[in-house]
Amino acid sequence: MKSVTFFDGCRNGKKKLSEVNSEDILSVCQTLHGNEAKFSTMNKSVSILSGFFKWAMMQGYVKDNPAAYSRLLDHKKNDLPKWLSAEEEAQLLHHASKERNPFKKARNEALIYVMLFAGLRVDEVSQLRLDSIRDGVLAVYDDGRESRHVPLDEKTRQKLLNWIEERSKANKPYYEESPYLFVTARSAKMQSRAIQFVVESYSERLGFPILCQHLRNTYCRRLVEQGMTVEQVKQLAGHKSVLTTWRYFLGLNQS
Repeated sequence: MKSVTFFDGCRNGKKKLSEVNSEDILSVCQTLHGNEAKFSTMNKSVSILSGFFKWAMMQGYVKDNPAAYSRLLDHKKNDLPKWLSAEEEAQLLHHASKERNPFKKARNEALIYVMLFAGLRVDEVSQLRLDSIRDGVLAVYDDGRESRHVPLDEKTRQKLLNWIEERSKANKPYYEESPYLFVTARSAKMQSRAIQFVVESYSERLGFPILCQHLRNTYCRRLVEQGMTVEQVKQLAGHKSVLTTWRYFLGLNQS
């Protein structure tokens, strides 16, 4: 294993000591991980960095310790994210495409695609609006506010547009008045529990467990497989902590 300096993992090369943050610490771990460092070695490196920044704080060089809460969870002691295999993903998409009811088919495919290929949480799906579909991106809402934009691939975009077209054929006044993208036969806004019910109903039909979180996890796994960094995955997935993102990098080696 080749040696790795502290700043090798920083996204912008060398940085001032006061500019180093927790994401830089995880970038170092990602570099070590890519060079087949043991889990204990990565945590030891974090502990050394934490001790260094504790000293730097005492000397007045920095205001906080970016490594203080960056110790990695042991993947042997904590459950890793569960995602769909390529075969399970293909079976789900195929089965959803065979729905006979046009309204349900368009809606269910749009729900599945937006979680599987845009990585939205179930409550974020519920909050999507008709104007969320932008030029190449999807505007995601959190508590009524735009929280982030995620890339929207052409196939997922088409599934969403197909759903909007099918929804308009329902000719229900409260659909026309609703700003929300997803609706049900009786409601102008599809609630999170209703979305979960639709997705989980495929479990019995296909013979393996399917949760909304599994679809989001599959999206995050795909980003890691594509070679994205911890920071890039964190941003696209909307994770609040890089430690959450890191679990997908550890989990990838276990699949």
